[in-house]
Amino acid sequence: MIKLQEKLNYNFKNADLLTVAMTHKSYHYELKETSKGHNEKLEFLGDAVLDLVLSEMLMASFPLDDEGNLSKKRASLVNESVLSRVANDLGLAEHMLLGKGEYLTGGDKKPRLLASTYEALIGAIFQDAGFDVVRKIIYQNYSEIIKEIDPYHDYVGDFKTRLQEIIQSEKKPAPTYKVINEVGPAHNKIFEVEVSVSDRHLAKGEGRSKKLAEQAAAQKAIEILKNQGRVQ
Repeated sequence: MIKLQEKLNYNFKNADLLTVAMTHKSYHYELKETSKGHNEKLEFLGDAVLDLVLSEMLMASFPLDDEGNLSKKRASLVNESVLSRVANDLGLAEHMLLGKGEYLTGGDKKPRLLASTYEALIGAIFQDAGFDVVRKIIYQNYSEIIKEIDPYHDYVGDFKTRLQEIIQSEKKPAPTYKVINEVGPAHNKIFEVEVSVSDRHLAKGEGRSKKLAEQAAAQKAIEILKNQGRVQ
């Protein structure tokens, strides 16, 4: 993984951390005897580190924004589309360790897996080098992307936030989301989520993660409310 470290302009002191960051659980479970672990915990850590650093970057770039607008902009930077874009810029696909089934179904091209691998990479760098180093790398990865942000864009792609704003404008409790079904193997599940308000069902949505399923359900709910004339 020398090429990846050159792109990062960072060499790992603990090479095992980088290997684990690139290891999907499908590979780990197929080769438990030799695998050093899979990347889900590093992904969890990297997600938190990204939120912190991107919050700092956005506050500096958009000093007049309030917390709500900053949150929407941050959400637009950590969705699968943008995270997988950064992962592709770094060439992560060629370094990902996937199980046979995941590889045969094009796992190295799936935005969901690319996004989670990038988050795991950020978590690994944080553990290997600390905050100052990982902060510098995130700035390198995101500086041009943040310049592309339209300060007046309302980020309607964040359907959960939009739905919550609609429901709150009607003086009702915030929407709640519940997983009602899961299908497929552990490494490639499809989740079905139902969104409700005050125990009243609004819509259902599906996705390859709970977050995506929630966004899909919120999007359908907004469409239903528009048809009812409750959304301008």
